[in-house]
Amino acid sequence: MRRPPPSIAFVARTHWTVGIVILGSVAVLHWITNGLPAVEFRLRTYQVTLGLGFLYLVAGTLVWYGAPLGRVFSRVCSLLYLARPAFGLSIWETMNRPDFAAHFRRGNAPGE
Repeated sequence: MRRPPPSIAFVARTHWTVGIVILGSVAVLHWITNGLPAVEFRLRTYQVTLGLGFLYLVAGTLVWYGAPLGRVFSRVCSLLYLARPAFGLSIWETMNRPDFAAHFRRGNAPGE
């Protein structure tokens, strides 16, 4: 499998990192609060947070392989990054570049 261009790898790795942090945080928080009677997380809390973590992992994978839905997932996931403008705007600028758009055309994905 070939590696994608650096801009694609940057966006994909960012999504993967955020997804891993979300999933790790859920695990640590569950471990810390499991025995505390005053703290209770319901099933919906775990469904939402785990779903969000997996969404970021899927988005990173779709971006890495150049899947058509990768651009949409990447834009949705990048909304969270805009809370930190210096970081979020650099991701958005990367996703606006022509090489990023070209990566999602058929035949340009790594391994093809």
